[in-house]
Amino acid sequence: MKWMTKYKGLVQFTFYRRIQISFLFLILLPTLAASLVNYYNTRDTVREKIGISNEALLSVMARDISQVIDNMTYATNLYTQDPAAIKQIRSFAGISRIISSTDYESYKEMKEWFSFISAKTQNANIFMFLVNTHGFIVQANDIYSGGNPSTVEAQAALLQRMVDPERATILQWLGPLPGNDSFTANDYFIARVIRDPIDYSLLGILYIAMPERYFSKLFEQATVGSLALFDANGRLIAGNPRIAYTPAATGSHAIRNEISIGKADWKLVLETDDSTVTGEISRTFYVSVILIVPFFLLFFVISIVLARRLHRPIRNLQQGVRQFGDGNRQLRFEARGNDEIADLGRTLNQMLDQIHTLITDIETEQEQKRVLELQALFSQIRPHFLLNTLNSIKYSLVLEDDIKHSQKIDSLMSLLRAYLKFNEPSTLRSECKLLQHYVDIMQIRNDLEINYIAELEPDTEAFELPRLLLQPIVENAIVHGFQEDTRTPSLWVRAQITRQRQLVIVVKDNGVGCERFKLLEINELLAKAGTDQEDESSYRRIGIMNVMKRLRMTYGSDAEIQLVSNEYGGVSVILTIPLPQN
Repeated sequence: MKWMTKYKGLVQFTFYRRIQISFLFLILLPTLAASLVNYYNTRDTVREKIGISNEALLSVMARDISQVIDNMTYATNLYTQDPAAIKQIRSFAGISRIISSTDYESYKEMKEWFSFISAKTQNANIFMFLVNTHGFIVQANDIYSGGNPSTVEAQAALLQRMVDPERATILQWLGPLPGNDSFTANDYFIARVIRDPIDYSLLGILYIAMPERYFSKLFEQATVGSLALFDANGRLIAGNPRIAYTPAATGSHAIRNEISIGKADWKLVLETDDSTVTGEISRTFYVSVILIVPFFLLFFVISIVLARRLHRPIRNLQQGVRQFGDGNRQLRFEARGNDEIADLGRTLNQMLDQIHTLITDIETEQEQKRVLELQALFSQIRPHFLLNTLNSIKYSLVLEDDIKHSQKIDSLMSLLRAYLKFNEPSTLRSECKLLQHYVDIMQIRNDLEINYIAELEPDTEAFELPRLLLQPIVENAIVHGFQEDTRTPSLWVRAQITRQRQLVIVVKDNGVGCERFKLLEINELLAKAGTDQEDESSYRRIGIMNVMKRLRMTYGSDAEIQLVSNEYGGVSVILTIPLPQN
């Protein structure tokens, strides 16, 4: 059972555990957050710098390729627009083979033209050869064919099928040759049809080759990433075939830079694999995380020790309160120091002292209450004894036909029963009946014949009132209002509900009345009754003041009592009780 209790303490998410977890989060989350932010910032910065570097490299390569295209354009324009060149090609067009010195001179002059053009362009990256109408070929140099004329003848035969002889005004971008010749398989070819400007007859076709080794040497400048050159139709001219013409077709997260070569409508693309860029950064990040783990474990152990030390005073408070709840009321917290926990302990000790005092007072009060209940229970025996005695007297008077006095006894018994049920509510109709009994008794006591009239509207009869609420008002009217010389003493009780949703009860007498200044004084005291402005002099009129207090305690501060003189010379007491809106 002991190990189960210990295990439960480890699993339970206590305040101690929350402190410990807070320590861990406060060190772990900022460290991880800072590492992640640093990782992503570094990665984005490196990617941005590589992108800028790639753009600069592509610009240099694009200028180089544009220069080569300019040289090719210049060479073709020279052959098609220069009169001397056209004259020389016209004389070379009819040669099928060299059979005379004239043919040789023409062939030699064509070779010199190629040398002249090469000197003009100063570009060793293009190779040209001219094929006349008889299929005779003259090369700019023999290096391209590797000293084997049959290679150029085979190329010319294949290229002739790809050339449109009617398109003599533009360059024709033929692309690589079909076939698997290892020497020239990936060279890029351009053709220009040459026609006589006089009769538009075909003189020959000029072929220009951009060898693969030119692109390979050019692309060696990119030490990171892969390059690819595409023509206007999206065909690969040179470079890595895995690179797609459009970014959407690539489907990778590589850094992609591209630039257009406007003169040929080519596109040069450089892609750098994302792993190449972020690989070293990721490895550094993972090494940092691995190094953080031992420090995290060390901090975890330290946090356990610190959390226990911090939680020990709280645990002592918890155990002390629990023992106090189990009945050890003398236990108090030993407060040391001036920190918040010590202050809390001292406050808790004061609270425990107050609770102990309160419990002691409650126990004493309960004991006193028990004694009072016994006394009250005993005291109830006497009123019941008195009621039983009065009831016996009543029936004795009835048997002797003394109806008048038996009714008086019955009225007295009704009042006694009402006093026994003082804290229970009553209806307005019952209160008026009780007032009739009270008037009957007061007639015997004061030797007066009092005329009592109760006029209640039907919707007011069932209204609940505190029991004996109107009795002090009637008592004041009889004691202070009626004298021996009063003719036909009368009391009226009227009740109605006004349009303002108020129950108005008027108790009116035809007694001697009251002076005006006294009525004003009493009304002023009544207005302050039950409030902070209540005057101590009001206790001299305890009867009417008690009625006012009971009225406001039951119906709120809007309930009112007002004394006014009436048409009979007596006093009218007006009770105004607000009704609920529903």
